[in-house]
Amino acid sequence: MNIIQSLLDLDLSLLNEARYLVDPKYATIIQLLWEFVVLYGAVFLVSLWLYGTFQKDYKYKRIALSVFYTIVLVFLVYAVINLGIPKWRLGAMEIPWAIAPLIPHPIDNSFPSGHALFTIAFLVWVYRYFYKIQLLLFIGAIGVVTLVSRVIGGVHYPGDIIWGLIIGGITAYFLKDIVDFLVLKTSPIIIKIASWFKL
Repeated sequence: MNIIQSLLDLDLSLLNEARYLVDPKYATIIQLLWEFVVLYGAVFLVSLWLYGTFQKDYKYKRIALSVFYTIVLVFLVYAVINLGIPKWRLGAMEIPWAIAPLIPHPIDNSFPSGHALFTIAFLVWVYRYFYKIQLLLFIGAIGVVTLVSRVIGGVHYPGDIIWGLIIGGITAYFLKDIVDFLVLKTSPIIIKIASWFKL
């Protein structure tokens, strides 16, 4: 039990140190950066679908559906963990901060980080279909900026981020067969409906 308490104390110490990395006057920038990977992921997903429409190639639309299903399933796992684990420590948002978040964030169980789950699920998906190291590094860099911003902004402990990456990566990897099944069964219907709207 002493090891666990030592890790929790280290997590809190790192959280307290992180708030001094950026002057509070830059809080607005931190707020913009902490959603960066989600915005990029959404733009990437829509662009991939539209590229498939433009090329008249259903492969890209199936890939877009695959990433969408992966992220949805990973977030279902996140919701079960986040809501199912009793709150066993103060959430990062409940600790007095030098950088107060400008966008309200619910005070909840901050474990694990949903943004970390999203980031790693997105990376697992890109690796699965594209194998391009430059794209992986670019998305990884955006993910790091987002996740560090969430710690600096006082939303998550560093441990929330680390465990979010671990849980998200394992979940995304092991759910790939379910995702493939969902894409196989639903893509013809979804693509047909989208074609009515020229999408």
